[in-house]
Amino acid sequence: MSSLTQQCLASGPRSSAALKGRFARRRRVAPGAQQQQQDADSDRQLCRCPILSLSGRSRTVRRILTACLLSFLALLGSVSVDLSSNFELLHTTEAAYDELTSCRTMAILQLVSNLQNMRRLFAKRADNETLQSSVSEVVFPVFAHICGDMAGHINSYGLSCSVELAGFCQEIRRSVQGYPNASLDTISTSENGTSAFTLVIGRLLDIWGTVEDTLVKVKKSSKWRDVLSARLLVTFIELNHQLMDFPHVADYADFQHKWTYTLSYLGFAKVMTEQLNDCWLENIELKLNSSHRVKRSYVFDTRLWQISGAGGVLLSGSHAGIQALTNTQQCLFDSAVPALRLASRSVSSGLSMRICLLAIACLIYPVVMYSFKQMTEWIQNYAQSLKEKTEDLKRQRQLAEDLLHQMLPKSVAKQLSQQKHVEAESYEKVTIFFSDIVGFTSISASCTPLQVVEMLNNLYLCFDTRIDSYNVYKVETIGDAYMVVSGLPERNGDRHADEIAKMSLDLVAAVRQVCIPHMPNQRLELRAGIHTGPCVAGIVGSKMPRYCLFGDTVNTASRMESTSLPQRIHASSETYLALIKDNAYELQLRGEIEVKGKGKMNTYWLMGHKNYSVQNDSLVCHWNPNMARKKKTAAGSEVSVGTVS
Repeated sequence: MSSLTQQCLASGPRSSAALKGRFARRRRVAPGAQQQQQDADSDRQLCRCPILSLSGRSRTVRRILTACLLSFLALLGSVSVDLSSNFELLHTTEAAYDELTSCRTMAILQLVSNLQNMRRLFAKRADNETLQSSVSEVVFPVFAHICGDMAGHINSYGLSCSVELAGFCQEIRRSVQGYPNASLDTISTSENGTSAFTLVIGRLLDIWGTVEDTLVKVKKSSKWRDVLSARLLVTFIELNHQLMDFPHVADYADFQHKWTYTLSYLGFAKVMTEQLNDCWLENIELKLNSSHRVKRSYVFDTRLWQISGAGGVLLSGSHAGIQALTNTQQCLFDSAVPALRLASRSVSSGLSMRICLLAIACLIYPVVMYSFKQMTEWIQNYAQSLKEKTEDLKRQRQLAEDLLHQMLPKSVAKQLSQQKHVEAESYEKVTIFFSDIVGFTSISASCTPLQVVEMLNNLYLCFDTRIDSYNVYKVETIGDAYMVVSGLPERNGDRHADEIAKMSLDLVAAVRQVCIPHMPNQRLELRAGIHTGPCVAGIVGSKMPRYCLFGDTVNTASRMESTSLPQRIHASSETYLALIKDNAYELQLRGEIEVKGKGKMNTYWLMGHKNYSVQNDSLVCHWNPNMARKKKTAAGSEVSVGTVS
């Protein structure tokens, strides 16, 4: 037996019935291959030891937890990227909103408007009288008045403007102090026709923010389009004021460049910004274009905003054009500010929702992972328990099948398990064996029932071990009587007589080794009879089905046994004719005897087999599975058969 089989046998006890069931399925094979076949089958059957692999289970759980952790980290990474982009969007939206609603913006726009009005007044008086006032004397009071008035206001967040404007007013004062402290008449116009008021207004607009800087922000975020549109409108309104106050500035290339640059960007801003396009359409194109008899208007139509031109009425530098642009600016602020505020709130609420979901995920995910770990371990334990129960069920099923095959032929039992009807069959040639223990009644009468049971158990164990080595079927056992047949339910040609003859010689030799419990010095003696002929076999009964044989051959075989002698095998003439074909058996003529129900018959004694002899009878019925297997598969020989004297 291999070492693997020994280890499995050592891991737990095995019942004798299970081991007997394994040997009951053995059939003779080629002498050299039988031992290997039996070792391999034994390893497969015995070494199904359920082993609980704790390391395998822990590895599986670790892999699952690692996969869950990686998925959680991936979720955190993707959410972090999304949160970062949303934070950036919120910051940009609030920055654009602050740019349009801050106290600084309101102060600058108010200063620019006041300075534009003052420039118009000084431009009208410049031709009539000499102006000796300096820039600081005129501008600083305006700054002080605006900063004082705005200090009492609050911004869009409900905060006072005094804190925000404190540093802003100081910055404006330092910027204006950089200009020459001369009278307005000496610097009313510079070399390029720009007045001192124009320089201060330009400085204020630069402090608020240039168009170029706003364009860079627009490329990064679309939320700055409204801010760009507002700055372009304020810049274009200032250019129209300059043209109205000083018409000669239209001759300067620098002014022409600013005009064309601002007007072209306004056209693009109308396309990009929905609020600017709506306000422009409402305040300029629908009102003024119809009054100036312009039937069709285009996005980039600048005919009404030419600096100079022949024929027609132009809006550039006119009160109507400035008023229309001012109304458009106010409309833009009124529509853009709520839109940016709504967008900021929408982004903020979406960001809050994402943060809440992330927090919930961070709280729930560990619970889910722990629950999943517990569930995985429970499933693994259940699967292991199910595996063990399945293996136990297989063993119990195999045991039940083995027991069933002891009562019914394997092919018949298979048909019954499949709920098929087993038809009775007629067999032309079979050989039937009957045996009985000589004087068993008197032996059993002199011992206790427990001793009788023990003796019969030893006898059955001895005989069953031997019978399973042949191609025969044990029909039934009644007390000490055996009935065995070869040639059914699976037909084996002309081998039925040979199988029964070898088996009967084996049993006669083996019975000598069965001891009597209360008579240790005496041995049992077997009386056997065999007969060959036709019979019918089939299942009798439904609740407790039995495989029974019918016909005269059964009766004749029984008569051969009843007329036999102790330790003799009584054979009929039909069996004699079947055995002498191989010229391998020794048969002795008994002579003509009277057989009940048959009359006179010539019968024979089966003496032995010419090619076999008893090697060691002590191994026959002292049953040991390992020794019995080696006995049955001795190299170069088959089952040992003793010659009966």
